[in-house]
Amino acid sequence: MHDVAVVGDANVDIVVPYPKFRNEERTLVDYPTPCLLGGGTAANTAVALARLDINTSFFGTVGDDPYGRYIEKELKSEGIDTSNLVVDPALNTVGVFAFIDENGERYLWGWPREKQSFKVLDMDRISMDRITKSQWVHSSGMSLVYDTSARYTIIKIFERASSLGIPTSFDLNLRVDNGVLDPEYERAVREIIKFTTYLLGSGKDEFAYLGSSRDWEENARQFVTDKRTVVVRNGANGSVGLCAGKRIGVPAFKVKVEDTVGAGDVYNAGLIKGILDGRGLEESLRMGNAVSGYTLTGKGAGHCPGSDELMEFIRENS
Repeated sequence: MHDVAVVGDANVDIVVPYPKFRNEERTLVDYPTPCLLGGGTAANTAVALARLDINTSFFGTVGDDPYGRYIEKELKSEGIDTSNLVVDPALNTVGVFAFIDENGERYLWGWPREKQSFKVLDMDRISMDRITKSQWVHSSGMSLVYDTSARYTIIKIFERASSLGIPTSFDLNLRVDNGVLDPEYERAVREIIKFTTYLLGSGKDEFAYLGSSRDWEENARQFVTDKRTVVVRNGANGSVGLCAGKRIGVPAFKVKVEDTVGAGDVYNAGLIKGILDGRGLEESLRMGNAVSGYTLTGKGAGHCPGSDELMEFIRENS
């Protein structure tokens, strides 16, 4: 069985669908029921990997609070190794309110705003030995946003993994305020990219901010090397793989979208699964599209498929 270490953020998602009007006069209203789900960009990828029969370990920090205990219980229930999930009573686990409109698009707001646990990951509280015994290491830009211990530790983990020849994947998950990318944050992102084997992100929302060109693909290509592949997720337009001298585009699966929360996070798991199974880049992109497409038809990233469900989805939609 493949062995993947996922490092980064874990929180809970409180999914709140918009009310739906049943008539033009807006006098009849359906109020959907909110739901509580495990979340966090890195944790979502970890759950999706475990569902695909990959031995997964999670490295991160939560508070000793109801949200933190919920996350720990959920990760364990998925068969994920949580021995490196740090529980710190001085910190707060974040709850992300995900407001979902009638098109399935999301609007996010996190609380509490102080002493947030995802910003903290102390090197001396996790096992680097466990990292070095993994076949793959994955993380997300969400934990690099702030100049805190999580940023420092995750970059060091990637540097160590890279020095040992362990493949790494990094999902940009850029946080851009009013069209501006914080320079210190960008420097941290560019630093971890040095140690990244597979760089993932969305075209217009992320790669568009990482370069001087207005063309996201031109910006993405600057990160391609003989040892680094860039994977660009483009929602309903599928995904694109860029590697030395090659461009591979794979269309998305056509589905009725219920909710877009975590769709990119779980895509990563499909791609990693494909590569670890020895599939080529094109087929691995298709695996990512399939995991994402399946997940879009339900509520939250927790709707991601198991291996059998994934194969059935691909057969039915091919």
